[in-house]
Amino acid sequence: MKTIPFLTILLIAGLLFTGCRPDGYEPIGNANDNITAISGAWKLTKVTQTDAESQRKGFPYAVEDITTLFNYASLQLTFNLASGAPSTFTINNGSAPPITGITSGTWSVDDIKTPKTISLKNGAITEAMTLGSYPNSVNGKLKVKVTRTDVATNKLLIVYDYEFSR
Repeated sequence: MKTIPFLTILLIAGLLFTGCRPDGYEPIGNANDNITAISGAWKLTKVTQTDAESQRKGFPYAVEDITTLFNYASLQLTFNLASGAPSTFTINNGSAPPITGITSGTWSVDDIKTPKTISLKNGAITEAMTLGSYPNSVNGKLKVKVTRTDVATNKLLIVYDYEFSR
């Protein structure tokens, strides 16, 4: 009588062990070429402004969508490549407020395979944009963040999140 529950448990354990085999996975393919994905012409579709001081103090409305407050839809950003590497950029503000202090020059990234920061340069002026996401076939949006800090204290004042579409 005691052997029947023992054999049942042994049979169930044997089925569990033989049923647990690793699945074969398909190859995931080639890595994304993020620089090529970033390059091209982009239109600004969404702008969010975060007041860092208000956010620190817990005030309401520290984060605001200011897309419709100004005519940001007229702004166009173009990143050009030369031999597969970042080369020049242009920003056509149209009637929108400028998002950077420069409108043309050269652009570069901190890491060619997995960039985190885009640097825009014109002469001695350099401005940085932090990438929020890479555009891909699922999400064709380019998201960048620009921060404004106090020159004297280096304290964060304002953060702008920009979302671009092709």
